Amino acid sequence: MNRRLRRRLQTMPAPERAVFDRARYRDLDYIQIAAELDINIDEVQRLLSSAMQHLVGWK
Repeated sequence: MNRRLRRRLQTMPAPERAVFDRARYRDLDYIQIAAELDINIDEVQRLLSSAMQHLVGWK
């Protein structure tokens, strides 16, 4: 993993990082993530979108 990506992951807000980790590294679907984090699916989608924007530097 390159340094810039690692830095972006480290600076990602915790809620976004929790969703991103479950979606990308644990391969959970939105329903499973929502259940684990006790949030609704719309919030999972919002947080994952925000996490992706954070990673590519749009934030």
